[in-house]
Amino acid sequence: MPGWAENRREAADEARWHDRLAELVDFRAEGNDWPRHHDFESEREHTLGVWIHTQRYKRRRTDLDPVKVQLLDAAVPGWQAGRTRGRPPRR
Repeated sequence: MPGWAENRREAADEARWHDRLAELVDFRAEGNDWPRHHDFESEREHTLGVWIHTQRYKRRRTDLDPVKVQLLDAAVPGWQAGRTRGRPPRR
């Protein structure tokens, strides 16, 4: 059977990752600031906020695939710094 060895969960996770990236690009293109995972205004913002928070966390731990880092850098520059208004700069 063709494709029997394919890991369906892994393929679904990969597709979801790319869908979230596209949703984040759209969210930012609409003029929104970076989505928040706390104190969010919509379920969409919360979903994207949790997702980008997880990507930043994985990046800091060097657990994020370098190809995904490049895709994020190209699609949404500044994703690693995120929202800075209203809080003191990092030291």
